[in-house]
Amino acid sequence: MDAISAINHRKSIRAFNEKVPSDEDLLEIVKAAQKSPSWINSQPSRIVIAKGDKLNQIRKEHKNLNENPDIHTKSDIKFTPIKDWDIESQNNMSNKRKSDLEMFGNEFDNMKQIQANNLFDAPAVAYITLPSNYTEWSLYDAGAMGEALMIAAQDKGIDSMPAFEFIKYPDRLREHLNVQNRAFLLGIGLGFRDEGNPINKIEGNRMNLSDVVTIIK
Repeated sequence: MDAISAINHRKSIRAFNEKVPSDEDLLEIVKAAQKSPSWINSQPSRIVIAKGDKLNQIRKEHKNLNENPDIHTKSDIKFTPIKDWDIESQNNMSNKRKSDLEMFGNEFDNMKQIQANNLFDAPAVAYITLPSNYTEWSLYDAGAMGEALMIAAQDKGIDSMPAFEFIKYPDRLREHLNVQNRAFLLGIGLGFRDEGNPINKIEGNRMNLSDVVTIIK
């Protein structure tokens, strides 16, 4: 699959089946993602992949934390409420929610929460981390590596789900994964889509090209 096809065919999968990506495929994907650009070749990003018993432990605790009304996220990157985003981004998010509600009706929020509590049933999760004292330029490095990882996965027929949900409780992840002095920037679920789950019908429509790009000569 060429790069443009992989980008166009990739979508965020909110329900995975039980098939588990092999360690060999996961390592090959990360090796490809290492080719993503890095500021002065600093290469600050590290990836920890959880699967098997370890991921099941994380998933079980995540569900319990989500269902406890007295516990709130303390993510390493500050959570920003929708009302505090720029107006164009707010409009895009509002349109996305309208589309989801039109598709699923009043059941949507419950469907979404069930999948979030269970980390989308992802059989593997790649956590991208940076040093705790990372510079802002390193955020680009981490994002570029995340995109490269997902496109490399798509090339191998492996679906992905980048989500804040995976890194809501970073202190617990540091303990589970034995990671110290590093910030959890992003979690990416990896596996194979559950074709029978309707939540995977969700699409994120993109803005018109003319609203995004300007060519000046």
